[in-house]
Amino acid sequence: MLKRALGGLLLALWLSGCVMQPAPAPSLAALPVAPAQTLQLRFEHAGETHLMIGVLRRDTDSLRLALLSPQGQRLLSWQRDASGAHMESAVWQPPFDAEWLGSRLAWSLWPAEALHQAFAGSRWTLQGSPQQRAIYYRKQLIAKVKMDGHCRLIDDLDAGYQLTITVADAARNTMPCPSF
Repeated sequence: MLKRALGGLLLALWLSGCVMQPAPAPSLAALPVAPAQTLQLRFEHAGETHLMIGVLRRDTDSLRLALLSPQGQRLLSWQRDASGAHMESAVWQPPFDAEWLGSRLAWSLWPAEALHQAFAGSRWTLQGSPQQRAIYYRKQLIAKVKMDGHCRLIDDLDAGYQLTITVADAARNTMPCPSF
């Protein structure tokens, strides 16, 4: 009986080591405070595409993203502050959680040095150049991030999502992204 219990405990510990741990979040202080930006976001997953408008705001103690439908209806609010990432959904239940969205935003917004510091001592690593990043967990490629001017493409290979973020100007016009 004791052997079976001990064997079960060892199996559970071994399996828990195989589960992907969330990516460590970089320090909010490493992302410069900036004026609010209007974004166009395109989520692609399982053959479905969702187009949204985003308003991203960075102040001294938080990063906030409001996602709106193309008609202007608030879909959800996301925030990262000292207590972590939080999300409130108004009418849309996204197929991802606050941590997923927060890590993908971090991978595309934060300076590479801040990501290296956040990943230090974990099983997460960052490789690449200023225009392209590769995010690994235990040497397995999880996501690719491509950046060109005001366009960012986050290709989450692990979850099967693609997120394209384009910064819009004051008139909410966006320049087309290059073909990544």
